[in-house]
Amino acid sequence: MHFNLKIELEVNIMEEILGVEEARRKLGRLVTQVAQKREPVIIIHKAKEKAVLLSYEEYKQLQKLSAANAAQTVSKAMKNIQEAVKKANLEQDVIESAILEVRTT
Repeated sequence: MHFNLKIELEVNIMEEILGVEEARRKLGRLVTQVAQKREPVIIIHKAKEKAVLLSYEEYKQLQKLSAANAAQTVSKAMKNIQEAVKKANLEQDVIESAILEVRTT
């Protein structure tokens, strides 16, 4: 028996876009709005997006995702290095010497 399952996820985020001066005047209300509704506010200056106001919970989630992504990138790089070392048949003392050289420069 064979199943073909396709899941589509659509995320609709309502964003408010304000100029920096208007955002400054409404900052108290915006902070409450972002915290309660979890709807980000984009702040523009001179017709360009410059910042985003978002809830602290969303910020922490982004930080966790960023850390997880960095850890995954390092892990992948380490795996690639290990494979390259294995493929090159390098001796342990050559590897240690190269590591020491990089750390001291």
